[in-house]
Amino acid sequence: MKKSIQTLLLAFSLSGTSLLAQEQQTVMPCATYDAMEAAFQADPSLRAKYEAEQEKLRLATLEYEESLKNKKVGAAFQYTIPVVFHILHTNGSENISDANCISALANINNDYSATGSDVSTISPLFSSLYINSDIKFMLAHKDPSGNCTSGIVHYYNPSTDWNQASPNYAYSGTGAGQWNPTKYLNIYVVRSICPNTATCSTSGGVIVGYTYKPGTWPAGNSRDAFVIRSGWVSSNYIDSRTLSHEIGHWLNLSHTFGNTNNPGVSCGDDGIADTPMTKGYFSTCPSSASGNTCVGSGQANVENIMDYSSCPKMFTTGQTNVMRAALASSTSGRNNLWATANLTATDVNGTGTCAPIADFHSVFGTALNVYTICAGGTLNFIDDSYNGAVTGRAWTATGGASIANPTGASTGITFSSVGTQTVTLTVNNAQGSSVKTKTVNVISGVANVSGSYQESFEASGLPTNWTIINQTGGTTWQQNTAAAASGSNSYYMNNTINPGGAIDILETPSYNFAANPGATFTFKYAYAQYNGTWADVFKVQASSNCGGSWSDIYVPSPSTMASGSGGVTTTPFTPTPAQFKLYTLTSHPAFNTFKTQPNVKIRFYFQENTASGFGNNLYLDDINFNTPLSVNELSQSIGLALYPNPTNGSANVVFSLNDNAEIKVSVTDVIGKTVEAEKIFNLNPGNHTVTVNEFQHLKAGMYIVNVELNGQKITRKLIIE
Repeated sequence: MKKSIQTLLLAFSLSGTSLLAQEQQTVMPCATYDAMEAAFQADPSLRAKYEAEQEKLRLATLEYEESLKNKKVGAAFQYTIPVVFHILHTNGSENISDANCISALANINNDYSATGSDVSTISPLFSSLYINSDIKFMLAHKDPSGNCTSGIVHYYNPSTDWNQASPNYAYSGTGAGQWNPTKYLNIYVVRSICPNTATCSTSGGVIVGYTYKPGTWPAGNSRDAFVIRSGWVSSNYIDSRTLSHEIGHWLNLSHTFGNTNNPGVSCGDDGIADTPMTKGYFSTCPSSASGNTCVGSGQANVENIMDYSSCPKMFTTGQTNVMRAALASSTSGRNNLWATANLTATDVNGTGTCAPIADFHSVFGTALNVYTICAGGTLNFIDDSYNGAVTGRAWTATGGASIANPTGASTGITFSSVGTQTVTLTVNNAQGSSVKTKTVNVISGVANVSGSYQESFEASGLPTNWTIINQTGGTTWQQNTAAAASGSNSYYMNNTINPGGAIDILETPSYNFAANPGATFTFKYAYAQYNGTWADVFKVQASSNCGGSWSDIYVPSPSTMASGSGGVTTTPFTPTPAQFKLYTLTSHPAFNTFKTQPNVKIRFYFQENTASGFGNNLYLDDINFNTPLSVNELSQSIGLALYPNPTNGSANVVFSLNDNAEIKVSVTDVIGKTVEAEKIFNLNPGNHTVTVNEFQHLKAGMYIVNVELNGQKITRKLIIE
């Protein structure tokens, strides 16, 4: 992606005003040339082959245009292209409806037949060049195995977050069950597209779509397809022009400003006589009559679909000739797509009335795809069946589960039996039926911890009811005997030997907050950041459904973690007790919804910097679940005393701690006005003294000494004589 595109402020682009509602970010309307260049860099032999095929196509176009000029070509032949939409999703909004695809395809056909609703608004300088291309796109109604299909296939696939650096073209190509690109135009619909970089990040801007020009890949190669973000597949004809634009590339058109993804920089040429040389436009739509500095007094075809302007409406006759020549060529197998035998095999003229293919997903609160639940808990299930209209539906479940709506498009299912249970959806219509079954893990909803609990990792091995999840292999959470906030040991991630992107999770027991109103959860951590840009990810998460779904509670930045702890250093970090930082998780607003739950699991998630690993270390210690006592019980448990009282000078607040705790001490007058500011102490077990009125500034009278221990308050009256 070129820098100038990354930094342009999104105003309009190919997707018009509706884009503003979808993405308030910078945008790359088309990444075709970046994708092609990445392919050539990875395999230099492809470039020479591509250039040779492009020369063949150039000569074929000249020959076709000569035939037109000499009237050697009869009535226009219609090229019909079988299409399949591959919708990759994880059950989010990217799992667009079939109706969206059908509407978008209708808009594409309007663009290629010059019948769009805005044809009459095209500049008269170019409107006569816009002709019916006699290229038509139709949904396939037979899949590669000859089975009935709607031509719109939905796949649960995390590759919906598409990475150009390691793309997953799992559904096109010539392997078993794949949709051969010499027989189908394969359109991948995804949630996001990440650039050709080692890490998948959209921080540089939104990539809308990309494809490859014919000759980039040999016939039948799986990458001879195109990829588009789901938000641009819709009934909005401006949005769907992004698809028309990418199909233009797939049929060998260049951008009007040349073979680059970077408009507005220098004059470029697409090699077509009736599309004037231009710098191209991005997110703007100047009048065609305003002039074109690239050709002197000539005019710009700013409304061309192959520009980046905000008003794409047309192709020129020359562009149509290029596309038709590409379809007549064997380059990348384009000439097989419209062959009579292939149209019969793909059944483009069929009705598309097929049996449904069953599919569904679960929802817990706002979390999608949850298949673990506490016994007695309820999951909602949503029917995602596709390929044919559903006229009959039945939900069933094992283990005596209660189903709220056994025939509904969605239903709640309550699970009472601990263990592995199954949920099955059966759907049918007049053409046939289909069944989908998924497994649900039902866990006892009884919390592991119902009273005060402390863990400082002093015993060897993993503590009881704790779990380590090592998602990516390599080193993981382990006991450390060289550093501790208190005692001798802690748990830590030795990130000096951890590769980039490694994910490791340390999961605590479950806690009963419902039975302990006002309970607090605290922990201590120590961390050093390898350098100032090192992007480790540390998250403390909570779950109220036995680990079925997790919510982020505390997600400090690496710099926040390092501040007041290990700082920034490349030296392997071993902290002193003073470098451990205390954090009260229950004080975070995001934890409020968990404070009334009977089974709350908490976990510590760490991901090593993805760009490169082998950073610096993270330590955890003194995990405390503190249940509240009555004021008298709390006062007695810590032996709280205030003396001398009365006094004509300072007084001492004395107490004893069995565990690490955060103590806050302040003094107010009898009407609540603060007369001595709050002091905060993070203290270890043992005897402690805090002095109030140390400088004897309080006048004679009665005052209130406030002592707060891990969120619980005790007050004592103090008399100054």
